[in-house]
Amino acid sequence: MKKTINRNKTIDTSSALGFKAAGIALFLGLLAVAPNASSHEANLTRFGPETYELVQGQPTTYSSSFRAMDGPAQLVLQDEGIDNAWIKINGRDVVQPQDFSGNGEVIVDLNLNRENTIEVIVPGMPSGELGVRVTQVTEADLGLLRQGYFGLNTTDIERQRALYDLMGFIGEIYPAGPETSTTFAQSLGFPEDYLIYVSLHSLQDPPEQPFVDTVEFRGNSYREEPPYAMLNHIGITYGTYSTTDLDGDYAYFQSEGVEFLSAPTTAPNGERFVFMKDQDGTYIKLIATNEGERPTPGPDLVKLANTNMNVTDLERSREFYRLLGFTESAPGSQSGAGDFAAAHGFDGPIEFEGVDISLGEGTDGATIQLRQWKSPYDNEPPYPPPVNHLGIDRINFYVEDLTATIATMTELGYEQLGPIGGGPGFGIVFFFDPDGIKVQLSGPRTE
Repeated sequence: MKKTINRNKTIDTSSALGFKAAGIALFLGLLAVAPNASSHEANLTRFGPETYELVQGQPTTYSSSFRAMDGPAQLVLQDEGIDNAWIKINGRDVVQPQDFSGNGEVIVDLNLNRENTIEVIVPGMPSGELGVRVTQVTEADLGLLRQGYFGLNTTDIERQRALYDLMGFIGEIYPAGPETSTTFAQSLGFPEDYLIYVSLHSLQDPPEQPFVDTVEFRGNSYREEPPYAMLNHIGITYGTYSTTDLDGDYAYFQSEGVEFLSAPTTAPNGERFVFMKDQDGTYIKLIATNEGERPTPGPDLVKLANTNMNVTDLERSREFYRLLGFTESAPGSQSGAGDFAAAHGFDGPIEFEGVDISLGEGTDGATIQLRQWKSPYDNEPPYPPPVNHLGIDRINFYVEDLTATIATMTELGYEQLGPIGGGPGFGIVFFFDPDGIKVQLSGPRTE
């Protein structure tokens, strides 16, 4: 059962007009520098989702704060076995006990500020749960052009380069960029300079599709923590490459000493795949495709098919990447046991909900796989800053105008990891997605 409550019959006109004016100004400003770009509407989760369990005894109070835009929003509640609760937004009562049915959804219209507080009081009852989420429809244009690369950190760049050579990668640049740079270091979350080796790898020369930015952090910049051990960890766990000869590549790489989780397997959706590991334990997925030339004695990789992201809430992440411009989508939920589970490194059955998203026509065709694991579930957060954790620690997107993109992200309430790195004409900056995955935006600057 669904109940909608409007406690804002008189809208705060100044806040609403301020929200509209800011949105129009940002849109017109971006339109001036990117006439072919389009704005994207997303229903962003501003708070939550949080689940509060009832504990028998005295009522329990939970308080938190969150950022948003000035303007309309909705409080979405899932009451399971609860017939009363109290919720305040910015000190104002927005939900009262009589609003609950005991089992259903409650939607409350709100007005939010830039900075907001929420207070949830659940009663002392034997059992029950209350799900709380605050959403806000937002339209903006961030000017994303395409995915540039994902960033992979390694303990030994020479060994990593040898693996890429084995896999058939070309278009290498080594070394790349300054080994020390205060500006870049601070943008990546370091307090001062870092020391690195860099090597760029692609299946084409020049790289028409997203490439791999491999970095070996050295000296005091090195972080001795292993990549994600399992494929259900929150964060970016692997990149997927298509091949015209999956079985042949499996046999070839295995003969060269590459570690695999299993032999090639067929998923419930018909996809044939296998997971391999690099020397540090970072996962790489291979999938069978008919695209390209006939099999050869060596590697037959065609392109980067997708970059995986494990998330805690599929709805929240889907809307965030919709804001960035990922409007094309296809279902990606699967479950199974036996060989399918073993091929992911698990003894028992596995299940995940998912969607595959892309930027659509005119881009490089790369896809992001959003996956919310149901079983087994691991709630460990992604790698924390700075950007030097072993494994895949970041994903990069090119934008038309970095200055305008940063202005829009800031206006929408998102905070940068650090200052803008780079020179006066071109820069990079990091933001966090809803789970704390590091999203790098790079492009020309207009100051």
